[in-house]
Amino acid sequence: MVRMNVLVYATCFADAASSSELSLAYVKLIQQLAVFKGYSAAFCALKLAEKKFPSSTSLHIQLLGMQILHERALHRGHLKVAQQICDEFGVLSSSVSGVDIELKTEFSVRRARTLLAAKQFSQAAAVANSLFSTCYKYNMQVENASVLLLLAEIHKKSDNAVLGLPYALASQSFCKSFNLDLLEASATLTLAELWLDLGSSHAKKALSLVYQSLPMILGHGGLELRARAHVVLAKCHLSDLKFSVLEDPEAVLDPLNQATEDLQALEYHEMAAEAYYLKAMAYNHLGKLDEREEAAARFKDHVTALETPHNEEDSLKY
Repeated sequence: MVRMNVLVYATCFADAASSSELSLAYVKLIQQLAVFKGYSAAFCALKLAEKKFPSSTSLHIQLLGMQILHERALHRGHLKVAQQICDEFGVLSSSVSGVDIELKTEFSVRRARTLLAAKQFSQAAAVANSLFSTCYKYNMQVENASVLLLLAEIHKKSDNAVLGLPYALASQSFCKSFNLDLLEASATLTLAELWLDLGSSHAKKALSLVYQSLPMILGHGGLELRARAHVVLAKCHLSDLKFSVLEDPEAVLDPLNQATEDLQALEYHEMAAEAYYLKAMAYNHLGKLDEREEAAARFKDHVTALETPHNEEDSLKY
């Protein structure tokens, strides 16, 4: 719907709209391309937008380029580049309190996510907690829900699932209050992941939460969210001691195949490695040794790319 609205606006009102309004419409469209089609499509469109709206006159386009580059750097595991881009966000915002709140919020979110990717959990949590206070002060409800979800993610990745549950539940509550349906589905999926982390005895509960979130995620979610949902769905089945891969292999392999396909466009090494690891497990249960070895090799490729990144400077190009 967002893409359709933007296309209609950019096509029908191009002559009447100001340059600033039109560049903002292009930004919205390119953001949608990055989420739903991947970075290659987004960067192609971004190059066209930069020609139409020179960066010297369009801060919207400049910020968009930085956003997509930062996302790709995180997915590739190029943390030095991600930190460099994050610092540029900080430079662009005013040092005056109460000014450029949205830009400062963007900087803090990206800083926390960069610290999280670097496994600096306490620092990431400190930044996120400070940001939540700021969002609460300025009545930024959508951002409140997002930051609570970020805090849940930080605790999940630091192996503190019990501490993450209240944040995910609070985010879910915020989303319900303000009709943030897709973000609510993401919060529900995070709850499922947290319950899974508490042990196989919670696999049924986690699976129920995944099924609650799937219609919204598959209908309206982007590549990353859909892939994540498919990976969690497969993990729920594999964690359930009563589930047999031999009896229903498609329940595991179908979502994992879809996840790996979606993640390829995002170059998301960490999640892709997890998906291929789960595929190798499933093929091992099925006794398909060739397929298991192939999945294991792909798992190793993604882990190697994540742990020993090369040519990080390429992540600044598009």
